[in-house]
Parts: sequence; structure tokens; C-alpha cells
Amino acid sequence: MTEATPQTGGPGELPEGVASGGAEVAAPSEMPPAAAVAGSGDSAPTLPAEAGVEAGIGAWNSNMQITALWSINQDKNAWVGVSGIGWKRLANNSSSAIVALTMLSAHAREKGSVVNYRDESDGMIHEMYVW
Repeated sequence: MTEATPQTGGPGELPEGVASGGAEVAAPSEMPPAAAVAGSGDSAPTLPAEAGVEAGIGAWNSNMQITALWSINQDKNAWVGVSGIGWKRLANNSSSAIVALTMLSAHAREKGSVVNYRDESDGMIHEMYVW
């Protein structure tokens, strides 16, 4: 006869820090995602598209505030902290675009200005107005 090892917690309870699928639950952080630091690229979720169909969605977020800036010594890798939203990556399609967006973000953070920005389905900020 085998002996059962005692379990902690009641039936159906999971150990602390483990999700229902058995994966570890990560605590929120004030730093951008680890993929940004490691430079391993984006891992944003995508939806399957029909063959030959390209789709993109852009959304404007109005009356926001930039509360933090983050960058690292990597090519075109800068992020901003948006109040109530979290970390958003600045568009990295060109050097001049990321420099302009970084300058606008720094100005908005320094002055506490209201910001309207457009982000795309890739999760990056592509356009910004600072008031």
C-alpha cells in the first residue's frame, strides 16, 4: 500500500504563483517587457487572417499623459509609460520617426502636457500630438 503525500490548501486550490494551466504567473513590473531588453523582437498576439487579406487597426487615445520614458542602447528601441495604459513602444519603422516621437514624449513628460496618440495593431505608437 502506498502512502499519499499531504497537500496544502483545500481541494481545487493551486499553489501560490501558479495559474490554472500550470504556468507561472508573472507579477507586474515597472520595466518594459523582457523581450525589449533582450532585443528578441516583438511577441504580440496576432489573429489569423483569410488568405490574401491584409488588415490593420489604428486607434486614437486622447487626453493621456506620459509618465515615464525608457530606452536602451539598441537600435530603435524606446518605450513610454502612459498613465492608465502602461508601457507602449514607439514606432521603430525609421530613425527619424523614433527620434521625433521620443522628443515629443520627453517634452510631454517634462511639462505634464496632454497627449493624443495613435497606436496600430502592432501595439506601437505611430503618431502623437502634444498640447
